[in-house]
Amino acid sequence: CVCVCVFRLCVCVCKFKVVGPGSPVVAVAGSAVVLPCSVRRSAGQSSLSAVDMNITWTRSDLGEALVHLYANQKDVNTRQIPQYRGRTAVFTEELQNGNVSLRLTDVKLHDEGDYKCLVESRFWEDEVSFNLRVEVIGERPVISVEKYDSNSEQFSLLCESKGWRPEPDLQLLNSKGENQTAGDPEIQRHTVLFNVKRRFTVHKNHIDTFYCRATLGEHKEEKEIRPIVFYGELLHNIHKISTSLPQPHPHGAGTRGETCAQGSEPQESCWS
Repeated sequence: CVCVCVFRLCVCVCKFKVVGPGSPVVAVAGSAVVLPCSVRRSAGQSSLSAVDMNITWTRSDLGEALVHLYANQKDVNTRQIPQYRGRTAVFTEELQNGNVSLRLTDVKLHDEGDYKCLVESRFWEDEVSFNLRVEVIGERPVISVEKYDSNSEQFSLLCESKGWRPEPDLQLLNSKGENQTAGDPEIQRHTVLFNVKRRFTVHKNHIDTFYCRATLGEHKEEKEIRPIVFYGELLHNIHKISTSLPQPHPHGAGTRGETCAQGSEPQESCWS
């Protein structure tokens, strides 16, 4: 701090720096997230108490709309925009250590945007801005056998998962965890969410337990398909082929009408 005295009146100005994250903060919709922000002395990295400072959190991309205000040692949120009501809080017990981070609960898609952390003392102020990204973890994948090609002896598998943001990486893995993925995925966007599907082929000599896995950052969802499904499809295919072939009569046998027409049965039995 720098103190200036005139006669017996002294004014001390403590310069400080507000520090935030160096990259966007990522949160999952429906969870809670901490937006990090702290106060440090300008001369070094030591913390500075923020108990008597004003802390203003705003959305830069929404015309500096108020997200949370701590002033005069208490929360003052009468001007807080409605979408944040009841979902924000500073760590009051940590203010003495210079921690002015904001906790945001029940994260929603519209929380994504640019945030500003402004800290003001009586004679000094500083701020930091950063971006919050919101991810949505989609549904557990579905994997199924679309068809079996008897000519190529290959199964066509379809793996799909819905409701992600942004789109996940969709992969097929065998029982050893080896990636079997080939080709590009099909991506469909519905409003702000993404549906992803991918097709794979498996030869009948390589039947195994396969896993369809959707991955987004540290989050993953997966579904397995077991060999019994492949064998069931093979049996179904064999049955379709056998029923489509003409069925010969047993040797020497014919229908009763044919026998009667040929006159090989007594007339009485043909009329009975």
